[in-house]
Amino acid sequence: MPSGTFVLFSLHRFPERRARNNSYKTEERRPRGSVDDRSDPVYTSISLSPAGEHAVADFGHAVAVHRKGVRIEGWWHGNQITQVVQQRRFDIYFDHQRALFVAHVEKEIALSAVRDLVRDDETREHFDLRPIEVDFRQIIPRALNVIGSWFKDMTYTNVRTEAAFGDHITRDAEFMRMSQLGNHSNLTVVMDFRGQQMKVNISRIGSAYFMADYPLEDCLEFMVMLHGFRIQEQANNQ
Repeated sequence: MPSGTFVLFSLHRFPERRARNNSYKTEERRPRGSVDDRSDPVYTSISLSPAGEHAVADFGHAVAVHRKGVRIEGWWHGNQITQVVQQRRFDIYFDHQRALFVAHVEKEIALSAVRDLVRDDETREHFDLRPIEVDFRQIIPRALNVIGSWFKDMTYTNVRTEAAFGDHITRDAEFMRMSQLGNHSNLTVVMDFRGQQMKVNISRIGSAYFMADYPLEDCLEFMVMLHGFRIQEQANNQ
């Protein structure tokens, strides 16, 4: 089973573990657009694990819960519904020394949860976590093989998004043409890392989908490497 998606943020402010009360939670609210007082609340919470519990190498561990309203058309026991509250529980790994915060969940969930934490009045004083942008120009020369790439913001063409797939596509003239006309948004590579060949899809916004089952510590250290290839951070609390 694939190791899944990890999403990387630069850690500028994150709570230290305390003797008591290591949980943080945004204000509970109705889902956006809902006028029903009976609606299930939406919020984001983080609970730091006790020292050493679930820790991986130099990373501390926490558990996050993210509840978000999702638009839907359907029926439930004869009643029409237009919205449900989606809840995701996922692992967080953080390293104060290296200023890293890694969410083990899909990119959209991680970005939404972090946005809530850094903006909400109940939690903003404790969290300053910033999305990063990865520099693919540093990754491509280090890859054993580049087997896929998506390009966005294409110029001189009516096609806004293009993709290229194949073996060693960086050697292909068509790949070079597309690189000159647009920006990489995702890159699928095979990289020699910690003595193994890791097949990973990397997004420009600091996420990595590991396409096979790799040790958790190796996945986290891979994210450390990506953090070294960042070219831009974005304040997430504006």
